[in-house]
Amino acid sequence: MSEPSGTRYATLFVRALVTFFVAVSLALSVSLVSREGLTPAVVGEIMVTIYVSALVIYGVFWEAISGRRFRIALYFGVVLWGGERYLSGNESVLTIVLLLGGMGMVVRELYFAE
Repeated sequence: MSEPSGTRYATLFVRALVTFFVAVSLALSVSLVSREGLTPAVVGEIMVTIYVSALVIYGVFWEAISGRRFRIALYFGVVLWGGERYLSGNESVLTIVLLLGGMGMVVRELYFAE
């Protein structure tokens, strides 16, 4: 038996929305490069953006969001984001929370999850 039509339309809507946001995110990365050039901080930010975009596409289109691999990769993305902020000179509370919280979630998922 097939899925109810409402579920199918909701899935299509979520996929279209994710595609739109990933496209906007990548367009903003291109705009950032054209504005500031290829500095190490910009390259780091773009790499994190590409990683998270690819991860979201993987999770949504291959329906892997509920899987353990996806959660570990997502938490690693949080660590990458915090690391990029720290290396670019942004040493705020949010940066520390991203680094420590992301590392804590990775460790919890790797060693303490079922």
